[in-house]
Parts: sequence; structure tokens; C-alpha cells
Amino acid sequence: MDKELQKLIHQLQDEKCPSAVLDRVAQRISRQRAPSRSLRSILTGAIPIACLLGALVLWQWHARREAQLAAELAAAQARANRALIVAQTQEAFGYIGQALIRAAAHTENALLKEAVPPLRNSFETVKSKVTKPI
Repeated sequence: MDKELQKLIHQLQDEKCPSAVLDRVAQRISRQRAPSRSLRSILTGAIPIACLLGALVLWQWHARREAQLAAELAAAQARANRALIVAQTQEAFGYIGQALIRAAAHTENALLKEAVPPLRNSFETVKSKVTKPI
């Protein structure tokens, strides 16, 4: 190597960098390393988020299940109410039918006992008068 070059190398080796320059270089290096986070820092944020999402999914599933059970209960209650209404309607129609049958029987007895004999007597009276000459 050339003597001048060796002399320059010795001068540069003896040269010391100011502390301000070293501080700026250290900050710049730390800024460049910041985006590459460690696995530990990623897990510290990911685990609570995963727990929150899991709790949210579980809560939604539970709410959907409760809504489904409530709908099934309401449908069962509606079927029971319809069955009760049908039974009550049958009883009411049965009562009305029995009342009509009793009324018809009473009317028949009233007609046979009270209306027919006077009519028969009147008919016999008219018949006997018509057959006899005046």
C-alpha cells in the first residue's frame, strides 16, 4: 500500500467520533428496529383481543339460543291456547245443542198436549155439524 494511504488509515483510527453523533446514530438504529416487534409483544396484545372476541361470540351464541328457546316456548303456548279454545268451543256447542234439543222436546210436548187436543175437538165439532143437515 501507499505510504499516504497507511498514514490516512492511522489518522482515522486515532480519530474519535463526537458523542452527539453517536447518540443520533443510536436513536436512528433504535427507530429502524422498532417495527420488528418481538413475538412476546405481539402475544401480549393478541391474547386479550382473542379473549374479547371469544367472549363476544359466546355471548351472541347464548343470546341467539335464548331467543330460539323463547320462540319455541311461545309457539308451544300458542298451540296450547288453540287447543284450549277448541275444547271450550266444543263444550259451548255441546251445551247449545243440548239446550236446543231440550227446547225442541218441550215445544213438541207443549204442542201435543196443549194445541192438538183443542184442534181435534174443534175439528170433530165442525165435522159433526157439517155431516148433520141443518
